[in-house]
Amino acid sequence: MGTARRLRLKRYPMKIISLLTLLGTVTLALGQPAVPARANTERVAFSQHCFWTGEMMLGQIDGVVRTEAGFLEGREITVVDYDPARVSLRDLARRAKAAGVAERVHLPVGAARSDLATLGVKEGVPLDRSYRAAPASDQKKQIEGTPLARLQLTPEQATKVNAFARQDPAKALDWLTPAQREQLQARK
Repeated sequence: MGTARRLRLKRYPMKIISLLTLLGTVTLALGQPAVPARANTERVAFSQHCFWTGEMMLGQIDGVVRTEAGFLEGREITVVDYDPARVSLRDLARRAKAAGVAERVHLPVGAARSDLATLGVKEGVPLDRSYRAAPASDQKKQIEGTPLARLQLTPEQATKVNAFARQDPAKALDWLTPAQREQLQARK
């Protein structure tokens, strides 16, 4: 590959980084909570009696970025992407147990064994390819039937709005942009 072409290719990553930075700045200006597009997240799953409750309760925890309802070995689980700089796995598991949505914890394949049993949370099978996401109709169920369901939400917004939609609607609105809030007002 020629030197000139290599130099052009090396410039593109900086343009991408600049664009992502600009998008982050625009997002902050719009009032949307700052969740990096490529957040340094880790993944874990909790099995419980009802993944709708799991998505709601786990989504309320500071540091949880995204949730997804699904199935693993015939059990309902909630997959959680969380920011370990904001919440440790141990604290996340402790809070999930206190909320009643952590019968078992499922760590990703290859993850280091954990000492979560000391919290009273049993370690389940690893989160592997046998995991299946629940259908779209079973995702973010707390939003369903509310005016919030008509909004275009990012996955991160959907997680937080779903978490608070029924228990603290004002807090759910905090995760919306001003334009999204205007859309809600216009539909009243």
